[in-house]
Amino acid sequence: MSKKRIVFNWVIFGLAIAINIFILVNGFLNGEVSTKESDGFSKAAADVINSVAQDTITKENFPAFAGFNRKLFGHFLLFTTSGLTSTFAIHNLIKHPKLGKSYFVLAFAFGFGVVMATLSELAQLTTNGRAFSGIDILIDSGGFLLGALIVFLCLFVSEHKKKNIKVLQ
Repeated sequence: MSKKRIVFNWVIFGLAIAINIFILVNGFLNGEVSTKESDGFSKAAADVINSVAQDTITKENFPAFAGFNRKLFGHFLLFTTSGLTSTFAIHNLIKHPKLGKSYFVLAFAFGFGVVMATLSELAQLTTNGRAFSGIDILIDSGGFLLGALIVFLCLFVSEHKKKNIKVLQ
């Protein structure tokens, strides 16, 4: 394995750890802080949308818009990113020739994603203004699974390209 590949693998591993720590730490934020952060993002997004299509996001529909953003960006896409980095890191850590190239890694990674989703929701039971949500676990797990599937699609395409190149040589 080349030095660049080793460095790349360690960078992905570090990103996976950082993203998952970020997820868990944010689970412990109290409701006011969490709402303030997500509403700030939603207000900026509403300003951009309203600059293109005036009065699309109004005071009346802003709470629904902010809730949608929270679920899409704060849950689904954040866990998609976790799924991408964590699955790639897990795949690279498992060097067994049969296990490293099988659905075991996908199942193991997805199990890790469900555990992370559950832990991030359980953390909210200990904070003021937050609540445990089974729906959020499903959204988080779905995002993680999407990230894991993207990694496996990329690995599958990469393996088939290598096999086709070997056949042509």
